[in-house]
Amino acid sequence: MRKRTILLSILGGIVALAVIDGSIQMIQASETVSGPIDLTGVTRLEVTGTASDIRISTRGDGAPQALLSGTRRGWGALFRSAWFASDCGGQGHMRRDGDTLKIDMGDRGGFFGWNDWDDCTLLLEARLEPEATVSITQNAARMRLDGDFSAIDVASDAGDFALAGHATRVALAGAALRARLTFERVTQTEAVLVSGAMLDASIRFLVPTAISYGVEAVASYIDSALPNTPGAKPAITIRGEMVHATIR
Repeated sequence: MRKRTILLSILGGIVALAVIDGSIQMIQASETVSGPIDLTGVTRLEVTGTASDIRISTRGDGAPQALLSGTRRGWGALFRSAWFASDCGGQGHMRRDGDTLKIDMGDRGGFFGWNDWDDCTLLLEARLEPEATVSITQNAARMRLDGDFSAIDVASDAGDFALAGHATRVALAGAALRARLTFERVTQTEAVLVSGAMLDASIRFLVPTAISYGVEAVASYIDSALPNTPGAKPAITIRGEMVHATIR
């Protein structure tokens, strides 16, 4: 009887911890790391560092500006905010250098995965003037770009990239890369280069257009609803080892 009571107590404790953990995951602690910075006249945005969540837009009526914030979720958000004074993403910072905004996400790799368990995420939210250039070089990044850009260059070992709008030139590279590109207009000057060891790419044109594309891969599955017209632009180049690509 005593053993049964002990077992039931242990089981009840496990269930209680599961419920608490599920509730804790909803706890968030957000704080501003840098900014807002006025981006009037900024034509280039550069991001470096380890990992982050990036949201950039050239749409809307608001003033061009950038804000860098840090968010903790889960157990770390609770314990850190209660017991520790160190801020989330304290090494992250951004500065304006003439017509360029430079953002360094820092290196948040702690001992024994400390910064993994407390889920510290840096978020960059920026609104640029149309036709700006964006350069992102990070170990890992989730990127959401919305609007019209001149050129986009991304190098990320693990990247999740999405563009809705237009860019004259897009160059994406990563070891493991997922790319979603939706071109809302076509000027017949576009060049797209997507490369990755493991690549999942989707390229969509809302306006029917002639395109040219080439694929260099060890193993690939290409599903294109648009015929390959040599010399036409947009010109798409896809390179990788294991490639899955859809063109519409």
